[in-house]
Amino acid sequence: ANSHRRRNHIGIIKIGDRVLNQEEEVREGITNFYVDLYREPCDWRPNMEDACFNSLNGEDRDWLEKPISEEEVLLALKDCDGYKAPGPDDFTMAFYKHCWAVIGVDVMVAIQWFSNRVVLEKSFNATFIALIPKKEGAIDIRDNRPISLVGSFYKLVAKVLACWLKRVMDGLISSSQNAFVGGR
Repeated sequence: ANSHRRRNHIGIIKIGDRVLNQEEEVREGITNFYVDLYREPCDWRPNMEDACFNSLNGEDRDWLEKPISEEEVLLALKDCDGYKAPGPDDFTMAFYKHCWAVIGVDVMVAIQWFSNRVVLEKSFNATFIALIPKKEGAIDIRDNRPISLVGSFYKLVAKVLACWLKRVMDGLISSSQNAFVGGR
C-alpha cells in the first residue's frame, strides 16, 4: 500500500512556467489549473431565440415523468461493471449488486426522492478527480489525464436516466443526424 501511495503521489508539478514542489502549493496549483480550465466564460452566450428544436410527443413526456421502477434500477445495475474503482462514497457497484436484498428498499427510497424533486443531495454528486500520467515521470500538468471518480449511487441514477433518454432519443434528434444514436 505504501509503495502504491508513493508511486501515485505528486510531489512536484509544472503548471505553465511555475514548478511547484510543496504539498499545499501542488494541491492548490492543480485545483486552480482545473478550475480555470473548466470555467465558463461569461462574456458570450449563443443566441438560441430562433432555433427550432424537435420536442417530445405527449406519450414520451408522460413516460419520462413516471416513477423509476425497481426493475429499471436492477437492469441498470446489472449492466454496470461491479469492480471499477469506488468513488467518494467508497462503494462499488458490486456492493450494490451483492447487498441489494438488504439495501434495495433504501436505495429505491433515495431514487424516488430524487425523481420527485429532480435534485440530488450535494453529497451524492461528490466527485474525486484523479490525475493519470500519460507518460513515465510526468511533471508538466498537461502530461496528466484527469479522470472523475463519482459515487456509485450517482452512477446508478445516471445509468437509469441514460436508459430513459435512449428510449426517446430518436424523437429528439433529426434523421439527418447520426451522432449518439445507435443504428444510424
